[in-house]
Amino acid sequence: MEDNKAQKITGWEYLVFFLGAGAYVPIMIGGWQHPAEINLATYSLWFILCSLIAYSSWKRRYAGWFMPLGWVFGQGMIITTAFLRGGYTFNLGQEEIIVFYGIIITLSLWGTLGQLTGKWDPRILYLGSILADMLSFYPQIKQYLLPHEPATIWLTLGWSIFIIDILVNLLLVEHLPEKLLASRAKPKEILHILEHSLLSIENLFFLTLSLVLMLQ
Repeated sequence: MEDNKAQKITGWEYLVFFLGAGAYVPIMIGGWQHPAEINLATYSLWFILCSLIAYSSWKRRYAGWFMPLGWVFGQGMIITTAFLRGGYTFNLGQEEIIVFYGIIITLSLWGTLGQLTGKWDPRILYLGSILADMLSFYPQIKQYLLPHEPATIWLTLGWSIFIIDILVNLLLVEHLPEKLLASRAKPKEILHILEHSLLSIENLFFLTLSLVLMLQ
């Protein structure tokens, strides 16, 4: 089932877009002051993932696709800032390599099935990219579980705006609570609803966890 309202852009969707892109502004300022805070490999990875998720969720007509689109613009600003400023970190660890392979396998599988069946199902791209996105948080969480310098106010502010962005998207764009209540606890319908909001749900969890670990 597709969300027929997904293509109708509302004021809340524009707000979600600008909040998502704007959250990178304080991160960009902090990165200019402390270049080592910018892991270029990680942000480049997120840029690719969010581009794939924005495209596939738009093709699936899912509400909320404006959120990853805003993140793509913000990540582009971070990458540009890193190249202009220099001194950034580029730490492509084993976990990030796994994510890159995840992207390649997802795209290959999507393309192969498209050729065999004549149907280019963006759902495979959507779910595969979200799985890769979940894995992409591991290096960051691992970093903050180890002894680390306190997060700057700019990084903390940026992450806090992300969380607000996701909440607005969940409540006012995707209308997750309303849809769950209307489903009347039908398992298949609930799974379908959760799939629509999977990006928001997983990012709300991982970004909140990352923020908590940053502040310790």
